[in-house]
Amino acid sequence: MNVSNDDWMTAPEPPARFTPVCILPPSSRKLVAEEVNRVREVERLPAKRTLSSPSGKQIIDFGQNLAGYVNIKLTGTKGTKIRLTHSEVVGQDGELDTNYLVPLTWLLKPTAEYDEVLLSGELCWFHPWFTIHGFRYVEIDGLDYKLELDDAQAIVLSSDLLPVGTFECSDSRLNHLHRNVFWSMRSNFTDTPTDCPTRERSGWTGDIQVFSPTATKYVDSQAYLRRYLRNLALEQFPDGRVPPIIPSESSDFSGGMSRFFSYVSNSTGWGDASVFIPWTLYRYYGDRIVLERQYESCRRWVDHLEHEARNNRGRSRWFARDLGDLENYVIDSGFHWGEWLRPGEGITSIFWSALIPKAVVATAYFAQSSYLLSEIARILGDEQNASHYAKLSEKVRTAWRATFVQDDGRRIGEDKQDDYVRALAFNLITVDQRQAALNRLVELIEQNDNHLGTGFLSTGMLTHVLAENGRPDIAITLLLQDTQPSWLSQIERGATTIWETWEGYDKHGKALASQNHYSLGAVTGWFQEGIAGLVPIAPGYRRFRVAPLVTSSLTHATATIETPFGYAKAAWRVTDDVVKLEVIVPPGTSADIYLGNGCNEQVGSGTHHFEWKH
Repeated sequence: MNVSNDDWMTAPEPPARFTPVCILPPSSRKLVAEEVNRVREVERLPAKRTLSSPSGKQIIDFGQNLAGYVNIKLTGTKGTKIRLTHSEVVGQDGELDTNYLVPLTWLLKPTAEYDEVLLSGELCWFHPWFTIHGFRYVEIDGLDYKLELDDAQAIVLSSDLLPVGTFECSDSRLNHLHRNVFWSMRSNFTDTPTDCPTRERSGWTGDIQVFSPTATKYVDSQAYLRRYLRNLALEQFPDGRVPPIIPSESSDFSGGMSRFFSYVSNSTGWGDASVFIPWTLYRYYGDRIVLERQYESCRRWVDHLEHEARNNRGRSRWFARDLGDLENYVIDSGFHWGEWLRPGEGITSIFWSALIPKAVVATAYFAQSSYLLSEIARILGDEQNASHYAKLSEKVRTAWRATFVQDDGRRIGEDKQDDYVRALAFNLITVDQRQAALNRLVELIEQNDNHLGTGFLSTGMLTHVLAENGRPDIAITLLLQDTQPSWLSQIERGATTIWETWEGYDKHGKALASQNHYSLGAVTGWFQEGIAGLVPIAPGYRRFRVAPLVTSSLTHATATIETPFGYAKAAWRVTDDVVKLEVIVPPGTSADIYLGNGCNEQVGSGTHHFEWKH
């Protein structure tokens, strides 16, 4: 861009280099009004410090990883080229690192986010148009003078979504974690929910599938996620497969058919966003309309899974014992991302996923999606399909147990933590098997020196599962763990957003993959529901539960949420061994209060106070 002070946007005549617009012929595509607020400037951050790299380049540190661009004051000789290079990290050598985003350096070229500007010879403030960068640091090359802190600002861009929820507790590290997740969400909620604002900027279905319940506790994401689902249904293949990225460049709708993306459009956990996200919107907003609108999309996905299970048997089970009729309900073929990025697993694990389908994961999601679809059909009054999908779900659960559960629940699947999390969260095992599965999950955590071992798909369910099945102590232990792999280890190492991998950096201090992914931050949804204890038990919080987790590790916690009915709050504090609880119930709703002394109460709208001995 050639920067000048000419006010070209309001000039009576366009510059000679501009060309006339073209009027496109009418299209058969249906145009619809935009459903969500536009991406706009939501905050300005001042520069925190300036650095000088060993190669002599100036680097500005804004102190916060973000999505946006830089507004910078520049001057110099006319025609001088200035390059602004953006990155999330500065390497151990003091130079800006732009190579860390490439997972296969021997195969792929390095990527860099940069703007180039030709100076006009006059003092000006420059910022780019029609772009967005993910960064904390900006390297300025080409200037012959030293920049001052006041010479640059970071302009934070995000979809303009209304904040609706808060959380605060006595542990500043958890507050920091809650804030980091917000920044990752803000950075990736730009028009469509993306995985990261740097490398791909793509609307991966698996990421938003696991994060959407947490998003509802930060911002009003109802219309935002509705729009995503509308696009998902449009991009869905005729056979029911769901592209892993929405919007997609490889669907029939978009006119492309990349072989790779067509191949991975089979993956469970990702394609299940077509069912899980509508259910999230119904649960947290009482949104029946989205169930109606997405119903056929949900059915097409589950019907596709049923077809896959009936007609294909994967190489991973060629030599497994035959299950008879139950073979028709196990998904063990096609590509599946699996749990994705457990601690110690790199992005190159994609090749292993391609060779060995994750049947234990895929079949679990088949069971849960068919169950949720039966519930959706029931809500919509489609009793025939409600019965069909309920029976299908039970068949899949039976097949899953026959295939993957051994020793009455003491060993499940590959004996990974996430195998037991899904078994408990999705009710895949019998009542008699639940305690054994829980015990094995706790044992695996303790054998791992009280560290988690989950990846993208089940991390957001881990603390929920532990607390709801009688082990909140283990949930808190994991939450407060501050050595790798853990959430707080990122805080200890200076993170201001959530990393894509648990490691974040290798043993030499080199950054690994994206530093701004919200998926592993889905745990903060449990801050409201688990620690403060405020959980919807009827759609849209028409009725909710307050069951605070009063623990010796915390002295107080507060969560608030603007529900469709109004403001709700749960706040507890321990003083001199007495727990004081405040609950605010919106008009037209009720709350079930579970006190730590064994007493339960049901209350209507208004402000309520309770006390008991701890």
